[in-house]
Amino acid sequence: MNPWQLIAILEKNDPSFRDLFYPKHLRCPLSKRIAQSIEEHWPVYFPTRKECRGRNWSTSIPENELLYQPHPSSKKELDAWKARIKGTIAEGRSYRTDRSWKRFFQICANYPRLQPPLHELKPAADFLIQEEAIWPRHGGVLVGQEELLTAWRNALLAPGSPYRFAEPQRLRFLRSRRPTMDKIQMIHLIRQLFDRPLMALAVLEECAASSHHAPFWLSIEKHITAIVINPEPLTFRKVWLEHAMQSAGAIKRTGKSSRRKWARLLLDGDGPALSEINAKAVEVSCWTSGKKRPSVKNVRRSWQIISKRSELPLDQREETGDFCLLSWMITFWLENHFKQIAAGFNNDTARIQRYYRRFFLHLKIARKARKKEGAGGFFSRQP
Repeated sequence: MNPWQLIAILEKNDPSFRDLFYPKHLRCPLSKRIAQSIEEHWPVYFPTRKECRGRNWSTSIPENELLYQPHPSSKKELDAWKARIKGTIAEGRSYRTDRSWKRFFQICANYPRLQPPLHELKPAADFLIQEEAIWPRHGGVLVGQEELLTAWRNALLAPGSPYRFAEPQRLRFLRSRRPTMDKIQMIHLIRQLFDRPLMALAVLEECAASSHHAPFWLSIEKHITAIVINPEPLTFRKVWLEHAMQSAGAIKRTGKSSRRKWARLLLDGDGPALSEINAKAVEVSCWTSGKKRPSVKNVRRSWQIISKRSELPLDQREETGDFCLLSWMITFWLENHFKQIAAGFNNDTARIQRYYRRFFLHLKIARKARKKEGAGGFFSRQP
């Protein structure tokens, strides 16, 4: 999965994430047409129906009339927009070029707002960059199936490759006499669906464990433990919401979470009316039952409550306000990936549980690797 695919998944789950990844000041008033022209490789850009029809618009098109000639002002607008988005996340989204994680992290590092989360995601950044570097790139050159399989298998089982700890049954499949295309498909699944996501989750767990903002960095280990007990997509969201309530102090005397108390905390201002509290409590209940998702505004409000209760300084609260959003985004990714895994295993509960239990093996390997590597990496300070 490349960065732009991940962003598309997040936006599909919650369109309000678009403002984070595609800020309004980087959008063009005609952005949909521009994006379409780029994606479909139109030779030129034309924004209006009249311009498409040529100099004299009519329902019929004269044979000698040149089509697809943009108005000079439209072309000027397009060029200005291209210059404005250069070196930003919007450029990668629009052109869909350079899908590497290394380039993605380099672009993100230019945003002051994203620097604190990137610093804590350093192990994950290092893993993604190193992992994509081990796979051979053929650059569009035609390569025979056997040659491609040999190159992929060498990368998969190279010394030090974490894929050597992949599911043994799938590794045996690669040594069998099955057709070459079936083996290539299996390697693709190992990378995109089965083992690579588990390895990435194990590294993310290391990020959470060493985070300076632990109050809201929900442990991935808690997510996986919950999904093994109750394998369904909504489990991830319930665990996150439960963690938010506990961290905000919205609990009863028994220690259990109180949705009503959390609803009261989420309302801005002092002494909200009883009707407002009741309405918010119903909304919170819809969140935990999966009938509705919290808005990004409510997710950010959750962090404000938690950081305030932790007595963090005001400037630190604002600086670290995106960490809860990052945790919530990871929950969406987990939900989407669970659906793919469930489909891959034909909704066999036992196989799904066995798959997620392998996460703890990869977590153990990641911890050992982290101790050996020590300092350094893509985001380390250079002399």
